[in-house]
Amino acid sequence: MDISAVVLNKLLSSKDLEAFSRIKLSFLDPAYSSVYIAINRYYEKYSDLPGFVDLDMTLREGSTKNTLEAIRLTESADVDLSVAIDALTDQYTQNEALRLLERFIDKVTLLDTEEIKDSLSGIVLTLDEKTMNTEGVSLMDSFSFFQEEEERSRNRVMLGINNDFDAALGGVARQEYIMIGGPRGSGKSLVCANVQTAQYEAGNVCPYFSIEMTGRETLERSMAMLANVSYQDIKHARLSPDDLLKVVTVRANMFLDADKLIDEFKVHRDKIRFENELMRTKVLKSDNQIIVIEDRALTISKIDIMLGKLKAKFGDKLTACAVDYINQIVIPGNHNKYDWQPQVEVSTQLKNLGAKYDIVMITPYQVDAGGEARFAKGILDAADIALVMKPVDKEAKCISFETTKIRGASDQVFTSGMDWNTLRVSPISVEPPPKKEKKKGKENEEKTKQDDSSGDVPWH
Repeated sequence: MDISAVVLNKLLSSKDLEAFSRIKLSFLDPAYSSVYIAINRYYEKYSDLPGFVDLDMTLREGSTKNTLEAIRLTESADVDLSVAIDALTDQYTQNEALRLLERFIDKVTLLDTEEIKDSLSGIVLTLDEKTMNTEGVSLMDSFSFFQEEEERSRNRVMLGINNDFDAALGGVARQEYIMIGGPRGSGKSLVCANVQTAQYEAGNVCPYFSIEMTGRETLERSMAMLANVSYQDIKHARLSPDDLLKVVTVRANMFLDADKLIDEFKVHRDKIRFENELMRTKVLKSDNQIIVIEDRALTISKIDIMLGKLKAKFGDKLTACAVDYINQIVIPGNHNKYDWQPQVEVSTQLKNLGAKYDIVMITPYQVDAGGEARFAKGILDAADIALVMKPVDKEAKCISFETTKIRGASDQVFTSGMDWNTLRVSPISVEPPPKKEKKKGKENEEKTKQDDSSGDVPWH
């Protein structure tokens, strides 16, 4: 059976607009491409799908007209158009998979273990990109304009870094892509960690992909925020008895039915014994977790695979994802990760992953002395919201943001309280600190131009 001909026959017979949105030119046999192009041209001109007679009247005598007649005479089984499109998509995916696997097999003996796994996951990602259809056709008899409050709440994510910002937007819409820029020491990574913490406290899940920091360091930051204790005290294992109890309580609350272990700890005060008992006898909460993925060779395909697993496990509880940070994502085959063209592609792919998994995607990026994106200004093209953070010093008890790009809302400028001891951003707005006069001299100028390659807290 010629599936391409069957699909086009049923499409022109039914004039089903929703079915048309699922068909891509690449899915069809090349012999029918001229007919598909003619259908698409008709739709663009008349905002409606043609039938056989309508389309025939727009064509001159020639090969396309002959192909259309052959499609009209195609005998098809009594099969639903939706089923036929599924079969067409499957056929295309099978052929494309074989083509990609042949290329992979030709070079597999030259690859190491990590390269093999990454190549295979790259094939999955490529197939997904080629077959995923993000276009939607909204007809007024199937589109619900008014939403129940529960549905609206599900579709919006409160970031928790500033109440005024969340209120102005009504929460960030799922599938939106947020990029956070700032100079060294401004706290870009800390903002991402605070978003993860706020989502956890709200009963949701926001995985944190860490490229430069170790998983342990990232978790220590989260524990400091959640327990409201000094990050440095956690890092150097010098917690006071009261603060240790706060950390133990937070740790226990990550598991089910662990209150008894907290009471026992208050008696024996042995943190190692407590945690051993916790991990041996208790189970993590199934729908509300702190998740950190440490990977110094992080690629888009690895992010895709992990998000797929997390989406299957947590469903709508998966609300956001932080990738720290865009300039460090590995691009297979590219030996200079600071090339601007690959970075623009990475930014677009991160945006697509947010749409694919129905989550808010967040990633920091580097800025130059003038506040512009370093290496590749085009990385901001894919962003729905670009927040730039202003420089702060160690004594500042606040953290300031301004939007350089925002879709569907007015520009926002806001300052949140910041506890640099616990690393916690307060969602309550505060007055920004007064501007300091810039120091003159070559030394200060050179300092301003320093690379923003590491460190996101003032004492680094």
